[in-house]
Amino acid sequence: MRFPIAVCAIFHVLTSQAVVLPSACENAFRRALDADAAWRMERRIEGTDKTLVSTGIVSCAAKKGIVWDVRFPFRETVTMTTNSIVFADDESVRVKTLSELPHYESFRRLCDDFMDGDAESFDDVFKTEVRIGSNGVWKVVFKPSMRRMRRLVSEIEVSGVEKISNVVIRTGDGTCSRIEFVEIAPGAHSLWKGE
Repeated sequence: MRFPIAVCAIFHVLTSQAVVLPSACENAFRRALDADAAWRMERRIEGTDKTLVSTGIVSCAAKKGIVWDVRFPFRETVTMTTNSIVFADDESVRVKTLSELPHYESFRRLCDDFMDGDAESFDDVFKTEVRIGSNGVWKVVFKPSMRRMRRLVSEIEVSGVEKISNVVIRTGDGTCSRIEFVEIAPGAHSLWKGE
């Protein structure tokens, strides 16, 4: 499942040297890396009239990883840790290790650097555009610089005020996914309990 991985990556992205982000935006990104949230995703595939809807919970623990839990229309959990990605559903558990994910370790290292205060960690990964609206609303548009990443996503829009509330992911094949987040509790890590 590529989209949970792309969404999780969104939480780890911040800035480029050419762009200065509002402090509220920086704070929202850092907050998202250590919080639980409910999410609802609407996905439209190019050439179809149908909108696919899914819902669930995401639990981020700084420097530990992310648990992306799908509750509807099926059950699946994607757990991204420092050294692997685990896909689990009612029938099976699949583990992808760093040897199978050559770019994952580098990306995780960038995320840890960002959490340590290195706001330029992703300078070579994304081209960034900031749009400031009324009432403190901000939107950041990320366009991947790396060709391999563009195969996954062509553009990511992240918006909010004090927290990240909406994400739009567009792919090269015309698929558009809109995700709405509602924070449940900062620093709760509920899906990590008992791991």
